[in-house]
Parts: sequence; C-alpha cells; structure tokens
Amino acid sequence: MANNETVSESLVGATVRVLMRVAFVFEPLAPTAITALMNQQLHRFKETGAIGEYKAHTKRLGKYHYRIEIDLDLTGMQAVHLLSNLFPTQVSRFRRWFHG
Repeated sequence: MANNETVSESLVGATVRVLMRVAFVFEPLAPTAITALMNQQLHRFKETGAIGEYKAHTKRLGKYHYRIEIDLDLTGMQAVHLLSNLFPTQVSRFRRWFHG
C-alpha cells in the first residue's frame, strides 16, 4: 500500500484485480450468457407484441469478440415501430417525406 493511498482505495484496487482475473477465466462462457440474456429480452418483446417469432445466436470469434445474430419475424407495423426506436432522427425525415 502506497503512503498516500487510503485503505478503501487499496481494497477497491485489490477487488478489481481479483474480479478481472475471474472474468478472464469465465470469458469463453460469455456466448452462452449473451444468448440467454438476448432470448430473455426478446421474449419480453414478443409478449408485448412488439415482435413476432425470434431466434438469437452468439458465436465467439476471439477473445472478447462475438458475433450476435438475431432473426426476427416482424409485421410491417412492427418493423416501422422498431426502426423508429432504433433510428429516431433518420426515420423522422422519411416520415415527413411519405406523410407530408
């Protein structure tokens, strides 16, 4: 412990170092966890009617690099709603053009 470092700063630093080591050990399991979390959120969207059927898959490309594939079945209105939430400023320009 350095002379100007407090006890709490020392403990926080040690805790972060331990958590980082633990994270490195479990990193190869991340695709399974990511897929599970994505499926959980997509299921909520399906229950509210925001999306139809869905399928999510995560593939580990390398350390801390993943490809997440999401296959959604959407109606026209669901697609417009989804795109307007993802790209609000871009869709608003087109909305004026189509409905202007």
